[in-house]
Amino acid sequence: MDQMPVHSPSASHDMPMPDMPARCSMNMLFTWDYTNTCVIFHWWHIRSVYSFLFSFVAVAALATGYEFVRHTISLWEARTLAVASDSRAMSLYRLKKSVFYGFQIGYSFMLMLVFMTYNGWLMLAVVLGAIGGHWLWGHKSTGRGLECH
Repeated sequence: MDQMPVHSPSASHDMPMPDMPARCSMNMLFTWDYTNTCVIFHWWHIRSVYSFLFSFVAVAALATGYEFVRHTISLWEARTLAVASDSRAMSLYRLKKSVFYGFQIGYSFMLMLVFMTYNGWLMLAVVLGAIGGHWLWGHKSTGRGLECH
């Protein structure tokens, strides 16, 4: 018995297909492959070695910046508490401290999302940035370390 050929759009490879744009890959397992990795946003798409190097440095700088933000907030708290005397000043202090806290939590969650790309290179960038930031500013603060919350 002869089999009839199957005709389906996916079975026909004769027609040239236009180049499909590279899409963001979503890894749920640890990987060192950086190609087509999107860092938090769709527009931050790693497509080449150069965009990877830029992203690595940018992520490390963002993690270093997190330590700077923590240090700056710690200095602000110490300075403000030293001069706050009345209940209105303390109320304003608490409001500003809450806003700074929210900013700090949002910042740390964004770094967590970078870590959750499961890309070893981006994880390493976060860790190296945290090390550099702690070396520059961490020894001057008494707060907690880098954490999600």
